[in-house]
Amino acid sequence: MIRVALVALANAKGSPGTTTAALVLALQWPRPVLLVEADLAGSSILAGYFRGQLPHDRGLQPLAIAHSHGDLEASFWGQTIPLVRNDPDKKLLPGIVSPHTAPAVANLWGPLANQLVALERGGIDVLVDLGRLGTGGVVREDREPLVRLADQVLITTGSRLPDIAVTRELVKSRTSVVDAAARELTNLTALTVGPGRPYDAGEIARTLGLGTVGSLAWDPVNAEVLSVGSPAGRRYSTSPLVRSAGPVISRIQDRTEKRRARFATGPRDGGSGSGPHRPPEYADGGSRAAQAAGQRRDGGGRA
Repeated sequence: MIRVALVALANAKGSPGTTTAALVLALQWPRPVLLVEADLAGSSILAGYFRGQLPHDRGLQPLAIAHSHGDLEASFWGQTIPLVRNDPDKKLLPGIVSPHTAPAVANLWGPLANQLVALERGGIDVLVDLGRLGTGGVVREDREPLVRLADQVLITTGSRLPDIAVTRELVKSRTSVVDAAARELTNLTALTVGPGRPYDAGEIARTLGLGTVGSLAWDPVNAEVLSVGSPAGRRYSTSPLVRSAGPVISRIQDRTEKRRARFATGPRDGGSGSGPHRPPEYADGGSRAAQAAGQRRDGGGRA
């Protein structure tokens, strides 16, 4: 099985489901995995999935202090917690307490990205929940090293027009025009949360000018097991949400294998700078979702 060193998930303003998507993928991941909360809006997993039952005394902020003393690598695992009780192969690195504490970790992102890439040598995969991603340019994005070094950056979007429109602008703002043949080589890829409401994952991906790793089912009841810690029902393990995670994971692995074969990058050393370059942009593809998104931006479409 391909080793996926680093997979990031991100969304545009107002586009839902990134943390829930990161959790369901981590919990279904077939190899040892670390989930990193890197959302500048603050941690939501401790209050949600863990229902506020764990103290927020580990995570990025103590790790940033350790880094300032030159102890990032030695302190790293001590700042993680088990994501699943009695399962040492699934861990969580909790995020910051609130947006007000984001400046305290601004200098951590580059060294942290290199540290996460280096975990591959130990056979550990990493999922990073970035939350809302900066557009680049005018907006400073301190977490850019995580985006640049990721094997895949899953841009999560709902399938409704407002979600697609803001996601399309995010993708356009972060990429440059190249031949569409490179679509399978960029590390940016689309992940649809709740397809068919009304657009499907393939149509959304063409609108964004990206490849796709498929979709996670729209399953609000079972999503609350992850988002707010609701008790899992008897059929949770066979719910549409959980069942849809497996094919997404397989497609993530397939896309990573293709990119690595193209760029001849095997397991990487942390800090080697061998991660993917800034991903390219592509044409709209002429889909009806693209046309509708364009109309909305110009003021001519339905809300």
